[in-house]
Amino acid sequence: MSLEIVVRPVVFPNIRPAPARSLPPVDDPDKGFAVIHGNGGKQIDLTSSWSSSASQNKRQETQRRVDEVRVYQKEDNGTVNKENFVDLDVVNKLWMEGAPKDFVGFNGDDRVATYPGRGFTGDDIVPKSKGGTTKETTISWYRPAKEADNIEIKKKDKILKSHYDI
Repeated sequence: MSLEIVVRPVVFPNIRPAPARSLPPVDDPDKGFAVIHGNGGKQIDLTSSWSSSASQNKRQETQRRVDEVRVYQKEDNGTVNKENFVDLDVVNKLWMEGAPKDFVGFNGDDRVATYPGRGFTGDDIVPKSKGGTTKETTISWYRPAKEADNIEIKKKDKILKSHYDI
């Protein structure tokens, strides 16, 4: 008896590495949050700032010039009923006084502030109020009353002083 040995090359299936396993990720409570790293924070300091404010002083009426008129009732057909009327004071000029007028402007190129009515510029013509300061006065003119078939002017340019203490 003879023994024959047959040699065959054997190819094993695991010559190549196995593919990577895909496993579900491990549950992580911090997952999905961005983490920002950097050097220490600094305060931003702006060296300039800007602000604005405005105020308006209440003006008061000192006197008014009025026309006294009588307005009669006028019917739809154009007839005037002299038995039914209203007496009115129609303003045609109004004087209002404001807050103290301190600074007016500069006196030429000298850059000296002028304060009228206080003796700084020798202007004593400007009237002074109780405190010695000059108040700014504004004058407004309005259209005077006109005669019409139902409007009668009783008295023109009557001056009414205010009860405001000047």
